[in-house]
Amino acid sequence: MARFITLMLATAVVLAAGPAVAELPPHVYQQARDSAGTVVVLRVDNVRRLPPGETQGDCVLTGVVTEVERGTAQQGQAVVVPIPCISPAWQPMPGPFPGYRHDVLGRAETVRVFLNRGALVRRGLDILD
Repeated sequence: MARFITLMLATAVVLAAGPAVAELPPHVYQQARDSAGTVVVLRVDNVRRLPPGETQGDCVLTGVVTEVERGTAQQGQAVVVPIPCISPAWQPMPGPFPGYRHDVLGRAETVRVFLNRGALVRRGLDILD
């Protein structure tokens, strides 16, 4: 019994000391960008931020296409994109990328978005300004 308890404690220590699960490997995000059917640069008109008190959720970015890098979008086309967001109060924890800071996104003037069927791919937003 003492040997079993020692083994269990040693296992618990090893598991606790191991690296926390972090973001997905960088190649996963790059593959998502590479396979995006639409890549456009947008002039940001509006960002609906998270409601007060929320720390994670979806913001909604509204913009106008200024440049088409890939796909069939048209320059001047209005685009509405849900964006995963976090607030400055969000507490980091292990796991995949949680989202973009809504206060930073709210100040953006120009962004590049990588979309598949109108949805943002993983880590598919670059703030260009």
